[in-house]
Amino acid sequence: MSRLLIEPVTPDEPGYIALKAESIALNFNMLRRLEENWQRGENRFNAPGEKLLGAFAYGQLVGVCGLNIDPFSQQVRAGRIRHLYIGERHRRQGIGHQLLVSVITHSGTSFDFLNTHAPSTA
Repeated sequence: MSRLLIEPVTPDEPGYIALKAESIALNFNMLRRLEENWQRGENRFNAPGEKLLGAFAYGQLVGVCGLNIDPFSQQVRAGRIRHLYIGERHRRQGIGHQLLVSVITHSGTSFDFLNTHAPSTA
């Protein structure tokens, strides 16, 4: 596998549209929702501790994963892992794991708990 670069990203990133189109074609809507919420200003991953990360292989965006304050948790300092998606060609290469490690590592200063509402197939 190529050297993987993980860094902050936005839906304006070149390559995001193709990744979103693939996810929709595979019946995953999280990247469509991410972009819509971003454009409306409802979720810009800019509250304290929040982050939206992209995984880049050979300079191409191949995955995303976000961290938000969890609005549904009763726990103080709870974060929510959101919108984890890895391009189909890049799955089973550890990219999702590396994105999650980056999000979890980043979360320590702002969150004591991390939640997800992903389906069991994820």
